[in-house]
Amino acid sequence: MSQGHRPPSSATTPHAPIAPVAPPAVHQMAAPAPMLVDASLPAYLLPEALNALADSAAAAVRRRIADETEAEGESSSMLDVGNKGKSKAADMPLLVNAAVATRVERIGYMVGGYMAEKLTAARPPLATHLDMIKFVCKDLFLHIYGKQIDNLRTNHRGVFVLQSHAFPPLEPLSSFRGAAADLDAARHHLVFPQALIQGALARLGMHTTVTCESSQLPQCTFQIRTVKSASSRKDSAGAASILGPMSPPAR
Repeated sequence: MSQGHRPPSSATTPHAPIAPVAPPAVHQMAAPAPMLVDASLPAYLLPEALNALADSAAAAVRRRIADETEAEGESSSMLDVGNKGKSKAADMPLLVNAAVATRVERIGYMVGGYMAEKLTAARPPLATHLDMIKFVCKDLFLHIYGKQIDNLRTNHRGVFVLQSHAFPPLEPLSSFRGAAADLDAARHHLVFPQALIQGALARLGMHTTVTCESSQLPQCTFQIRTVKSASSRKDSAGAASILGPMSPPAR
């Protein structure tokens, strides 16, 4: 064969692009279709979640009272046991309320810590306590509630006051029982955001106690106080004890 008709070598032969062999399911995982949820859905689910927690807590309290009564019956007379049983039955609403508040607080603390870790994963560490509080006011509340805190005040000595003029979880609270009953229901709805703030700040390295109050719906005020140790988790549990008997969530 003459030199002019030499076949091209492999070094000069252009290669066609290789088609991807990944199955369609892998491509779908790499670029998933967005899943949208109605923004009002949490408002409908929250009352049912509180009802479910109340039913679960009531069952747990009844079992505990029954076990304690049975244990006391082995060392007490039947008359004494009956009197103690009546006393515990009278305290049932308070015990159930405390159990529900504790469970809601734990859920809020866990969610707050998880969301703070997720939202700060791709940003530099927050250097000061004020930066952490601003993160809660802007990023965390915007992500959870779709609305930032309206007003932030501080005395620059470890106390921060966050004000919301229209807090989304409190906006739908309205019932035939009147304003006083609505404010009582609002206290139960504020346990979760209290723990949410505390859990987020704890994950960022800022140990705090958080309290919240509402004198007129849908306004509310959060007060955050810094503490020196992680014992704030135990101190904040006192928020559950100040709540009155559980009232049914407003429909």
